[in-house]
Amino acid sequence: MDQKIKEELGQSATEVFSTMYFLSVQLLADLPSKENWDLDMSYIAAKIDYSGPLSATIRFFFPDRLVRNTVEGFLGIEADEISQRQASDTMKEAANMVVGSFLGKVDPDGSCKLGIPTTEYVTDFSPEGLGADAEVMVFTSEFGHIWLTYK
Repeated sequence: MDQKIKEELGQSATEVFSTMYFLSVQLLADLPSKENWDLDMSYIAAKIDYSGPLSATIRFFFPDRLVRNTVEGFLGIEADEISQRQASDTMKEAANMVVGSFLGKVDPDGSCKLGIPTTEYVTDFSPEGLGADAEVMVFTSEFGHIWLTYK
């Protein structure tokens, strides 16, 4: 992955989660070691692509603890009242805002077209193999790691 893309994507994610969700996330310089992978929870995978002079597919893997905290803060709903649809919609919006912010930085003329985000629940998430055909970035937060693939 181009260093500029990595920096801008990292900055966009940090800004969006801080501003919109009051959540501090930081891009890790290296992938965490296996013993720090947070595999004891389910994840929501959000996927969004963009096309034009630049194109890519970006997938986010959000751990359940982070999802619950994000939805609580964003929608003002208690964790035990959050529906799957509210969780899914909130994480679609998070992916949309991060990639939209990123495109604003790398495509200021607006030549690229942002796709529609989708989500799916993942109960057997493992980072192994994520980098087989995509670049991997990892963000840390107090609620677990956010894994991101860029292809």
